[in-house]
Amino acid sequence: MIINPAGNNETILINLARKGIILSAPCGGRKHCGKCKVRLVSGQVSGDIPDEQSMVRACKAIPSSEIEIECIDNFTVLSSELEVTESAALPDIVRAGVAIDIGTTTVSAKLINLETLSTLEIISLLNDQKLYGADIMSRIAAAMEGKTVELHKLINNQTEEILKSFKQKWNLKNIERLIVSGNTCMLHLFLNIDPAGMGAIPFQAVFLDEKELQGEKLGLSADKVIMLPAISAFIGADIAGGLAALDILSEPEPSLYIDIGTNGEMALYNKEIIFCCSAAVGPAFEGAEISCGMHAISGAISAVELARENRLEITTIGNTSPRGICGSGLIDTIAVMLRQGIIDETGYMEDYPEGYPLAQGVTITGRDIRQFQLAKSAVFSGIKILCKNAGLALTEIKNVYIAGGFGFFINKKNAVDTGLLPKEFVDCIIILGNMSLRGAEELLASELFIEKCREITKKCTVIDLSVDPKFMDEFSENMGF
Repeated sequence: MIINPAGNNETILINLARKGIILSAPCGGRKHCGKCKVRLVSGQVSGDIPDEQSMVRACKAIPSSEIEIECIDNFTVLSSELEVTESAALPDIVRAGVAIDIGTTTVSAKLINLETLSTLEIISLLNDQKLYGADIMSRIAAAMEGKTVELHKLINNQTEEILKSFKQKWNLKNIERLIVSGNTCMLHLFLNIDPAGMGAIPFQAVFLDEKELQGEKLGLSADKVIMLPAISAFIGADIAGGLAALDILSEPEPSLYIDIGTNGEMALYNKEIIFCCSAAVGPAFEGAEISCGMHAISGAISAVELARENRLEITTIGNTSPRGICGSGLIDTIAVMLRQGIIDETGYMEDYPEGYPLAQGVTITGRDIRQFQLAKSAVFSGIKILCKNAGLALTEIKNVYIAGGFGFFINKKNAVDTGLLPKEFVDCIIILGNMSLRGAEELLASELFIEKCREITKKCTVIDLSVDPKFMDEFSENMGF
């Protein structure tokens, strides 16, 4: 791939983005994670020095002249995963709608036949905003630096490509409704609204209520666009829609809802009140900030077991050669290391200074263990704070619902053994899947669903962990294993 200097000290990362090639930059271009590396085939760059494999960091290297680079396996070309396929047996669809969940990491969309309410197709892609970092705070920081428009264009262009692929493949004249769910920051960027107010205390959103617009106003080929309401700056429409789809208000016993992603959003329902909070988990469970971490895609180690003679059995997504490790695999590995005595109760690892080897080129380092401890303590401590506010003991919670893609691969026992979840929960964990997308789909099926979402938001009492004096005490106490 040939790149020419663009002036203004434009890095390779930004140069590629203008061409529609989106590299993953989990650290938000802060030049420390090293996961946006490309191979410099020819030419000269400034800002970074090629290593022994001629690799440079795309977020740091600036072309000094015409250069040729090779992207290894860390990129997405816009539209490349949305190929239109021929089919002679496509049904005649008169009315169609699309539900979409815009997550920080993943964008998932479902095409629905509005006459039969049957699912026609599901698409899941990495969010193209990954160019500006793996977590919400990196995106907000980028917006505060004047990148709101760029972030808006990335997600709206990606959404339009999804809509176009549905229309072309299924020979649709139009898409009647596009229902949008997601966290509050993603919904702001979707509407080109600056989320900077969510970047500092008191963490304020510009809007939380539902929105209804004509698709053409957003440059989208859907007649009508409807966005689900959010609860707070860091507890979004994905949680409100998920709770409504679960029908949490009909639960006869105390129930806990957890969505673990780049944030850990939690909601505890008890006697007509929903206590909720957002724990700053960081992107460890999404693969960022972990030395060999990656998203839950093909080649990611998703499960690790200790077999006979202390032999490791590793499962990868797609049953392909291991390329890295995702969140569920990280939990399993930490659990195995604890059982083997490789790490102690503080997280210290003495015998593997270069990292604990899982597969060729895939290791778990001492820093990775610390990142896991920070993430798991945030979740566990958030749960404890919710229980205290609700006046409940952990044993009184009868249902623990795990939502989001993370839950698909999670080993319940390992989640408990590593201290991500309390031991009291081991027999009452229920895996739900993507409830944010489910909420958007429910609104496609019935316009009355929006009333359930509104009712959810009204019954929520938000606990701000950043100002709760008990949270830091819990956080420190729960860091160990």
